[in-house]
Amino acid sequence: MFERLPPTQTLRAFEAAARLGNYTRAGEELNLTHSAISHQIRALEQRTGRKLFQRDGRKMVLTDSGRLLAGEVRQALLALDRALQLGRIERQQGSQTLSVSAWLVPRLAGFHQLHPHLSISLHSAHELSELDFNDADVAIWYGRAADKNFRYKRLFKEVVFPVCSPAFAANHPAITPQDLPRHSLLRFAHHGGWEPWFMVAGIKQSEPKTGPVYDDPMHLLDAAAADQGIALARSCLAHNHLASGRLIRLFDITAPARGSYFAVSPFDTEKAEAIAEFQAWLIAILPTLLANGEVSPTHGGKEK
Repeated sequence: MFERLPPTQTLRAFEAAARLGNYTRAGEELNLTHSAISHQIRALEQRTGRKLFQRDGRKMVLTDSGRLLAGEVRQALLALDRALQLGRIERQQGSQTLSVSAWLVPRLAGFHQLHPHLSISLHSAHELSELDFNDADVAIWYGRAADKNFRYKRLFKEVVFPVCSPAFAANHPAITPQDLPRHSLLRFAHHGGWEPWFMVAGIKQSEPKTGPVYDDPMHLLDAAAADQGIALARSCLAHNHLASGRLIRLFDITAPARGSYFAVSPFDTEKAEAIAEFQAWLIAILPTLLANGEVSPTHGGKEK
């Protein structure tokens, strides 16, 4: 029914840019970069087939089409906000549903057994700025604690190491770390690259400039399992692939991952008690994850 509707984040970016007349200020309001706002506007222009802004000096001025759309979008967002406020009141009066953006799907059955009064819904986001805490109450987020508008509780750090398909490992039994730059190295579009591992391995090589790039870390691992190249895998995400034999770890050399896993939540929430229960459960199961080798111990210090 609503297949043609753009993402809410795109509409919010457009509304802020229209109201403020400046992509940078709109980005500051939404905790997005100037380029992210510009990308959202271009996506909306492509979807509508109309030019929405034109530059006037340092200001971005709405076109006639943009002005008309801005009014409609603002009213729609206000109506949606009012509806969500009503829904929040109704949820307070009934059983609580804790929404989580997470990778913990295989272990959530244990949480349900311990906390039957809370239910979980899941969704994913590539960027922390994409999270809308009207929809998610706590996020299991991989990255850095960079946004001061959220509350962070660090859970653990990971290490990274090269992985490949069993076929590649069988065909290259004598491969060394120094041989890697001569092979296809798969690249991830977010949070880190090959260069830190190269440094630990003593390889004098800069970040690869060629090779397939993947926006999803699981797609990256799937590509390596399909013998499309060598991937730099994060220890937690690669655990099941290694256990099942779909992937082979090439070397024992590891490097610290650039990000950490955090439990992220808003400061202003009526579900603080439910979030605390969920976070306590996460902390409780971490020793099991550590013992199984699924994650690496948390390193001290605060990431910025």
